Amino acid sequence: MGLGTDHITAATNAVFIPELWALDVIEAAESSLVMADLVTRFDDLAAEGGSKINVPKISNLLAHSKEAETEVTLNATTEDEVEIALSNHKEVSFLIEDIAQVQARPSLRDLYTRKAGYAIAKAIDSHLLGLYSDLAQSVDATGELTEDQLDAKILDAMNYLDLADSPNEDRFMIIHPSAKKKLLAVDKFVQMTYRSGDEANAPVTTGLFGELYGMQVFCSSNVPTAVVEQQTIYQNTVFQRGAFALAIQLGPRAQANYIPQYLGWLVTIDVIYGFAKLRDMFAVNFKTD
Repeated sequence: MGLGTDHITAATNAVFIPELWALDVIEAAESSLVMADLVTRFDDLAAEGGSKINVPKISNLLAHSKEAETEVTLNATTEDEVEIALSNHKEVSFLIEDIAQVQARPSLRDLYTRKAGYAIAKAIDSHLLGLYSDLAQSVDATGELTEDQLDAKILDAMNYLDLADSPNEDRFMIIHPSAKKKLLAVDKFVQMTYRSGDEANAPVTTGLFGELYGMQVFCSSNVPTAVVEQQTIYQNTVFQRGAFALAIQLGPRAQANYIPQYLGWLVTIDVIYGFAKLRDMFAVNFKTD
């Protein structure tokens, strides 16, 4: 007896494919993000539409002495705002032919999902890490430093945040692998790294290097570099969460179309986002070589 014509095929089942891609790509992107999880987020506002977000900068207020039978003293402030332009649209596209998908082991979908997720995450993290170039505060930890000198440089960076009245909570340090190598050579820092014993926060799973003086330290190869007098300088960053902002307006979104001419699936993953520096004094450019 014939089976009829109501078969489930790639064409009839196509509606499920973009959803699967989207879930996998989002998971892969989130697991690769470092900076994006450490800054102030405005995703909800961005999702409401528009091409930019204006974030007001609220000045500190002063407490005044109140004498008997006198009026209160008003705080007169002139406020400013920071603009987050939602102008970054990144995409990752590729086409997988049927023969390649069928014969590949492991699954090409799994391989390209991770690659696409990482590419999206790297674009976002690189933009945030690139904000170092506009910071007013910096600490130069280049050159041959003793353990005590390197320790003092880190304390100098922390002191900048303290002087700016930055909250003690949510302070972070993002370092290049070369800077991580320097820190691992300092006995004091190695001992601090292994104090928590929390496997969930191990470097192999999260990029978390450890904790120094209450700061969570992450290692990322996306840390920018600059060449000064033929020497590579790594632009690491010490900051509090309120220093930088990120607003993801769309995505990561996955879309897929079957292209008969090529007998394969064209997959595109894209994301729309904006980023900005919120508080200059809450961040320090920490230079190493």
